Amino acid sequence: MTLNDNEIILKEILPKKSFFFNMTEKLRTAFSVFYLAIGVFLITSILNSGFWFFSIIGIGIFCNALYVTFFRWIVKYWRLKNNYYIITNQRIAVVEKASGKIVKYRNLHEIDQVNAEMNTKHFGNIIFGEPETIFGRDDEKFSFFRRRGINFSEDKYAFISVENINEIIPLFNDLGLNVNKTFY
Repeated sequence: MTLNDNEIILKEILPKKSFFFNMTEKLRTAFSVFYLAIGVFLITSILNSGFWFFSIIGIGIFCNALYVTFFRWIVKYWRLKNNYYIITNQRIAVVEKASGKIVKYRNLHEIDQVNAEMNTKHFGNIIFGEPETIFGRDDEKFSFFRRRGINFSEDKYAFISVENINEIIPLFNDLGLNVNKTFY
């Protein structure tokens, strides 16, 4: 791992191999199961009807529903298993365990807000920037009819599945970042 001049690692964090479900994730999960049911209904209806042209659309919807319901969790778990997080005096970063390569980072002066979403055991997610909402904003690309539709975008800069967040918050306060705490 390559550090900048005068950069010091303040904390290394290994994510826990489990998921934190805040209210947004619970709603996304419920919607994804509903979406998968619609996909299964479409694929069976179209394949039984004989309209093979529409079967391509049905298969596309079904595959998308499978990804949203199941495979995105496999991708999340793989990232948790293969990455760890570091906090330095200049930036926060996600680092690949095997190679030590920085996968993504954000400088501290670019971070306008820090949101800690956790349970009563101080396990949860630390989001750097504005958290993604369940329905998104009006100016986002996915919204067709203003606020209609579910937002499945992940937070771009976040430490996912972190234990003992209460020990990390004072470090952010020392770095001059205010932390908004939300308990679920």
